[in-house]
Amino acid sequence: MTINSEDLYRSLSTYSADGLIISDRNGIVEDCNPAFANLIGEELVALKGKKLARLVECTCHTGNGTGGDGKKSQSALVPATAESANLHNATLVCRSGMDLIMPVSHIPLTTSGARGKSYLTIVYIIQANTVQQAQTEFVSTVSHELRTPLTSIKGFADTILRAGDRLDASQQKRYIGIIKDQADRLTRLVEDLLAVSRLESRKLQLTIRALDLDAAIQRVCRNLSDKAERHHLHSRIPQALPAVWADADRLEQILTNLVDNAIKYSPPGTAVTISARSIDRAPEDRHSEMVEFSVTDQGGGIPQEHLPEIFNKFSRLDNPLVRQTEGTGLGLYITKSLVLALGGTIAVTSEPGSTTFTVRLPAATLEEQAARGRG
Repeated sequence: MTINSEDLYRSLSTYSADGLIISDRNGIVEDCNPAFANLIGEELVALKGKKLARLVECTCHTGNGTGGDGKKSQSALVPATAESANLHNATLVCRSGMDLIMPVSHIPLTTSGARGKSYLTIVYIIQANTVQQAQTEFVSTVSHELRTPLTSIKGFADTILRAGDRLDASQQKRYIGIIKDQADRLTRLVEDLLAVSRLESRKLQLTIRALDLDAAIQRVCRNLSDKAERHHLHSRIPQALPAVWADADRLEQILTNLVDNAIKYSPPGTAVTISARSIDRAPEDRHSEMVEFSVTDQGGGIPQEHLPEIFNKFSRLDNPLVRQTEGTGLGLYITKSLVLALGGTIAVTSEPGSTTFTVRLPAATLEEQAARGRG
């Protein structure tokens, strides 16, 4: 029995659970299947003739991570080869306004005639169930995190209303103090959730400029001096350190999260050390020079098996020191997201008695400033 290739393609396209898009060499959609149209909420006929880049965005960071003007830039989908499927995540722009992140492959097709090369883009929608499950787990975790402080606030407020006249001044002050502490905890959680929302929706506004890293570190140390009154804060910053390309508020947020964590999870009397250095470009780095800074504590350390999870949302270690320390479990996730948004990298190393978080950001050297028209 001979199977007509056109009939085979039509059947595969119609009944495939994955999204299939055919585009020409100029990135114009020539055809797509129902699975892709249904996923983004469009009619099949309405998609033909549209630019593929407006439907499937491959977002990357250039230079300082924001294209130099505070905006992210887009790169073309990388075609697959015989050696590599070039599977990578892309953002699908839905009609509803919601963005979905899905793995895709972009495959060159050889076609007959004068039209030249076309491309098949495969969107692996099977991952949508995983995305939905992750969203459900996120909502469940957030609900739990909100419920704990709300229970305390309601309980102590009810007690004051019901038996306020029988409570002495010290009891009333204690209960009101607990209510304030839990309200502050709620505020921090809401702020962290808003930060996660802006990061994941790609609506984070960045103003990139050359910044003095030493000044930022000293400012953060001053701001955390009360929290660190039972610790020793040390900074080791060389005088000739180049400036960094960063957003001032986000750089301070990164430093604050890392130093605050080091203080919280270290025993009293121990030291927290912030050091920095300039490093030459590594082969995999896009920048001519990078600036590296590290935050090292003398805490209990992080077990090696937990290091891969440390930057996940709501990731908190299950040990007594962590359990008795308040936190949302979002700080390191936000920190890593901000570092990546600034075009940098972050890593963690740990052993019993010491943990070090190391961040690399693009250096604002004179050559780099001149190349960006800012010198």
